[in-house]
Amino acid sequence: MKRCYEEGHSLWRDARRRLARNRAAMGSLLLLLLVAGACFLLPLSPWVANPNEANLDNIAAACSWEHPFGTDQLGRDLLARVLYGGRISLLVGLVATLVATLVGLVYGLISGYAGGRTDALMMRTVDVLFALPFIVLVVVFSLSIEEPSRELTEYLVAATGWSRESVAPLTGLLPLFVAIGALGWLTLARMVRTQTLELKGQEFVLAARSLGLSHAAILFRHIAPNLLGTVVVYTTLAVPGMMLTESTLSFIGLGVRPPNSSWGTLIKEGADRMEVSPELLIFPALFFCITLLALNFLGDGLRDAIDPRSAKD
Repeated sequence: MKRCYEEGHSLWRDARRRLARNRAAMGSLLLLLLVAGACFLLPLSPWVANPNEANLDNIAAACSWEHPFGTDQLGRDLLARVLYGGRISLLVGLVATLVATLVGLVYGLISGYAGGRTDALMMRTVDVLFALPFIVLVVVFSLSIEEPSRELTEYLVAATGWSRESVAPLTGLLPLFVAIGALGWLTLARMVRTQTLELKGQEFVLAARSLGLSHAAILFRHIAPNLLGTVVVYTTLAVPGMMLTESTLSFIGLGVRPPNSSWGTLIKEGADRMEVSPELLIFPALFFCITLLALNFLGDGLRDAIDPRSAKD
């Protein structure tokens, strides 16, 4: 018997179809996967040198088969440093964005749902934090949690028996991750609060209240899932901002500690020697710009896919 009705489509199924038709977004996603794969997988191969191994007999070498991107002022392989630096930059962007998303989502949900004086007090706190210089706050916050980071390093060395050289680079980045993420949630908190104010008066929320559900259950089981589209789009668009913040801090010497590198530190080193060895600036800046552009195109594509009304065409 022939069907006389059309099957329904879910919101996320329609969003996936619209995203798949967006060539710029899909191309950007593929490019991001290639960059991330190169940064995290290629260093595992024997063909990529140690990024911190200096060779004073091969300083500022030109591009060759042995060193495709050349070497820096200490004879270190630039390709290896770009790939390892990409790991740190991508991790900072992802981890800091995750921290900011969690904080902003919970803060905005509570503020919008509580309303009244609680909402006013929480939003005035956000306004005060918005008025303060973000970079200065990140620097102060990062310096204030350096001591707990050192204690964590000592604890892991004593508990696991790992060498301090293998543990310190990871724990040393924790202040940077937490500082950028803990202060990057303000915009999302405002967005979530505004949508929560609209949703808490809807029928499904009133029905949940009439059933005797707790406030926490209403917030995280009924209201939060309806904000998922906004959160996904914000997360994709926030990663480039977090990476730019890390690069700015590294550029002024307050980010990743040497001999480790990120794209920000490599760009700083390349800028200092741009007239002598321009490739030291060109290659890390090229990777950095490609990644940021791809993230922005993907974020725009996700926004248009989840909310068709925001599409430019």
